[in-house]
Amino acid sequence: MKRDIPDIHDFAARRNISVTRIMDFTTTANPLGPSAKARNAVRKNVKVMDRHPDAEARFLIRAIARSEGVPEKNVLVGETFAAFATSILQAHNASRVLCAAPYPAYYRGLQDGPLELHFCPLDRTDRFRLDIAAWLDEMRRCDAAILACPSFVSADHPPQDAIDTIVREATGRDTLLIIDETLRRYSQIPSLSAAIAGRDGCLVLSSSSEYYALAGLPVSYAIGSDAALGGIRQRSFISPPGTLAAAAAVESLRDRTYPRRTRSFIESEGSFIEEGLRRIPGITFFTTSGGSFVITFVDHPVKPLETFSRYRIIVDDTGDARTLFFPVKDHKWNARYVKTLKNIMGVQR
Repeated sequence: MKRDIPDIHDFAARRNISVTRIMDFTTTANPLGPSAKARNAVRKNVKVMDRHPDAEARFLIRAIARSEGVPEKNVLVGETFAAFATSILQAHNASRVLCAAPYPAYYRGLQDGPLELHFCPLDRTDRFRLDIAAWLDEMRRCDAAILACPSFVSADHPPQDAIDTIVREATGRDTLLIIDETLRRYSQIPSLSAAIAGRDGCLVLSSSSEYYALAGLPVSYAIGSDAALGGIRQRSFISPPGTLAAAAAVESLRDRTYPRRTRSFIESEGSFIEEGLRRIPGITFFTTSGGSFVITFVDHPVKPLETFSRYRIIVDDTGDARTLFFPVKDHKWNARYVKTLKNIMGVQR
C-alpha cells in the first residue's frame, strides 16, 4: 500500500514555476508558519554559523526534556523524521516494519528507504479508525511497528486501553514499538513520553517539522529508556540537528502563545471550511482529531485531481481517488480549495 504522494518540488519542476506559486495541501504543516520566537532565533544564530553545531545537542535536549517531562538521558535527537526513524529501526535490525495506511506525507522518505514496510489499513468506512485486533494480528508478523497517535486522517485517536494493549503485546513479543506523536499537539491529547521512558522495547518519536512548521530546519526526537537509547547510540550514527534548526526548535517549544494561536486559527478556519463544504452536493466529509478534513465523493467525478492541478493545487487522495485529505491552511488557500471543489462538482456560482 505504498502511496504516490505528490511532491511540491517535482510539481514545480514539471511546470517550470516557483514553489511559491503552488498550494500544497498534502502537508500537515501548521498554517501559522514558524513562530515569531523561532524566526527571531534563526536571525540571532546566523551570527554563529561559522561554528560547528553542538554534536550532543545539549541545549536542544534540555528543552525537549523539560517540555515532555522526562530526564535528559531519555532523549535522543536527529534531523528529518524519516531518516531518524530509519536509523533507529536499522539499529534494532528491523527488516519488516508495520505502519497504518494511509500514512502522512512526512513518511515519504521512510517509504522510499531501505526498510520493508508492511501496512495495516485504517477503516475507511469508519472514519479511518484503527482496528486494534487487526493491528495486533499484523504486528505479530513484524520486527517493528510505527503507530501514529493520532493518525493524520482519523476522526479519533486510539483509546488509552487500546494503546496499553498494543504496548503489552509488543513488549511481550520483543517487537520494537515506535509511537509517532508528531501530530499530537493538534489533537491536544496527552503525551505517552513519561510512560514510555521506562519501557525498553518502546519509543516515542516526534518531529517539529509539522506542528511548528519547521520542515526546512528539521528536528526530530525520540524518547525512551536509557537502555533503549543507549543501544541505538552504539549501533547507529545519527547526525545532530544544525545550529539554526536546533535554535528554532528550542524557541518553538518555549513559545507559550503559539499553541493557543494555532487552536484559535484552526477553529476559525475550520468553521469557514465546513460551511463551504456543506454547500457542495455529492460529497461527505468529517473532521479529523487534529482539525483537518477528509472528503469523500459519493459518485466519483471526472478527473478531480487534474482539475486541482490545473489551478496549481496539490492534493492528497489518501491512496483512493474517491477520498481527499484537506488540511487547514491560510484563508486564501482554503477558499481556493473549496472553490475548486465546487467547480469539480458543478456548483453554480
